Amino acid sequence: MSNSVVNRLLIFFVLIFIITNLGFYKTYLIHFPKFESFPWVYHIHGMLAMAWVLMLIAQAYLIRAKKYELHKLVGKLSYVIMPLFLASLFFAAKESYLTNIKTKAQADVLANMTNGGTIDIFFIGLIFALAMLYKKNVGYHLRFMASTGLIILAPGLGRFVFAFLEIPFPLALIPMLLCTTGAGIIWLIMDIRNKKSAFPMGVYVVISLIMFVIGAGSHSASWQGFAKWWVDNLY
Repeated sequence: MSNSVVNRLLIFFVLIFIITNLGFYKTYLIHFPKFESFPWVYHIHGMLAMAWVLMLIAQAYLIRAKKYELHKLVGKLSYVIMPLFLASLFFAAKESYLTNIKTKAQADVLANMTNGGTIDIFFIGLIFALAMLYKKNVGYHLRFMASTGLIILAPGLGRFVFAFLEIPFPLALIPMLLCTTGAGIIWLIMDIRNKKSAFPMGVYVVISLIMFVIGAGSHSASWQGFAKWWVDNLY
């Protein structure tokens, strides 16, 4: 793997870390150290998300430094961090639903679940599984791991656009989608032009578009029915 690719990845992961922290500053981090009225599950979810991004940064740096054995050792942490992160997504989404249902109409709360981590559980889990399945294929593994970072970037970027650029919701979703999905499309085009497999970034782009369609149809009968089944049986 060329140094230029590794350097770009390292910068990309550092930017994810910075943007995510800036995005959550006004709504969460500004309340440090007391964090009054925040449920414990949000703290755990935030720490696991940051642990994952920091691991991505460390992994890119270790490749850059040619410390491949240490890279493999640190990579084993992913088998612990990612399942815990996915579990935290579930409990954070549950907490959000149980809080919102007290003051909002159920249809609106079920619709909001498209942005609350529920579908992320499936799609991040799928991409992580593919990254592990293809861990011996460096190109595939790298792209799938980077894709997890792109999905994790979305909530922080959305909040950054909303809080710092003062673009109202749901308009704030537009630049968020353009950046996260757009980055995947650009990478996919570059792979095709360079005669590399379109499979890994193609998977990410398809997943991003599916997530967008689900979000756009959050009040549809199909999503409302699935979300109602989800909360009735799992919450």
